[in-house]
Amino acid sequence: MKEIEIERLFRQHYDRMIRLARTMLYDDEESRDVVSEVFATLVKTDIMPKNVESYLITSVKNRCLNLLEHKEVRARFEQAYTAEKTSDSANQEPLTYGETEPAYAERWERLMEYARRNMTGQTLMVFQMRHLQGMKYQDIANELSISKVMVYKHLTKAMTTIKEYKQEKR
Repeated sequence: MKEIEIERLFRQHYDRMIRLARTMLYDDEESRDVVSEVFATLVKTDIMPKNVESYLITSVKNRCLNLLEHKEVRARFEQAYTAEKTSDSANQEPLTYGETEPAYAERWERLMEYARRNMTGQTLMVFQMRHLQGMKYQDIANELSISKVMVYKHLTKAMTTIKEYKQEKR
């Protein structure tokens, strides 16, 4: 009985649902996937919503919005990760011309002292894990039980703090 009802709903609402998804996603394959997921969820549930049409359209819209948000977060993360990879050597500040190892160590220690005073505990920990221990984003995320996006956010805060330190030293 339920399968027959869902098949009827599919035939009745599919065109409208797919048009909405295409309008939001601009991708035929992703649109079909979203609509399929909505019907798959409906098949798995035992209860049929009271206003089925509203439920189906709202479900498509919400899934599309979630997919778009996920894509945006992923794109920002990939962009930041690429930028960090290309500027990795710039963040490690090599010895300046004529600088001795002890002078470099002292400069690094002043920077780290500033970081300890001006960064939150987790931001400092993420910064140290990334730049002192050379850990990857995913490893840091696993170690601290946070997402890779949070690792990125903490590193962004850390880099802002370091830039402030460099501005004060000028």
